Amino acid sequence: MFKVGDKVIHNSYGLCEIATIENQDTYYGKQNCYIIYMQKTKIMIPVVHAEMLRYPIKKEEVVKVLEVLGKTDGLSDEIPCKERIKVFTEKLVSNDILKIAEVLRNLTGLDTVDKLKGPEKNLFERINKILSDEISFVQNISKQEAQRLIHTCLKKIRESAKCHKK
Repeated sequence: MFKVGDKVIHNSYGLCEIATIENQDTYYGKQNCYIIYMQKTKIMIPVVHAEMLRYPIKKEEVVKVLEVLGKTDGLSDEIPCKERIKVFTEKLVSNDILKIAEVLRNLTGLDTVDKLKGPEKNLFERINKILSDEISFVQNISKQEAQRLIHTCLKKIRESAKCHKK
């Protein structure tokens, strides 16, 4: 169970802090809820749905995330767009950092071949923000530095995808 003040990663919003734990009226009756704020918006997460939250990765795990981002094998755009979005969203809500990194990598490859639009572009931007916020926090570096790390890894993907496009 998380405690007030814990920094956590929400599977859709990214890095946040547990502000309070309160007994709230919910659709299912009174429940203990984690209260987090995202840009002045109050978000209640019932304690029974704590799988939406996880602790940030450890500093040494950042290397694994960056390795996944730079891995060029396994890139494919053979799946239809709607199915891809479903698979990618499932990986995002799994809250598994390596699966999330894999989705960003794959979306980067797709963006290089054919510019992302609509839901895929939104997913790309959301995941990019979540990863850069987490890496910035864990490594104690600026968000710009975290973005540079991510961008450097994804550069390999863009180059690989361009080769396959020709």
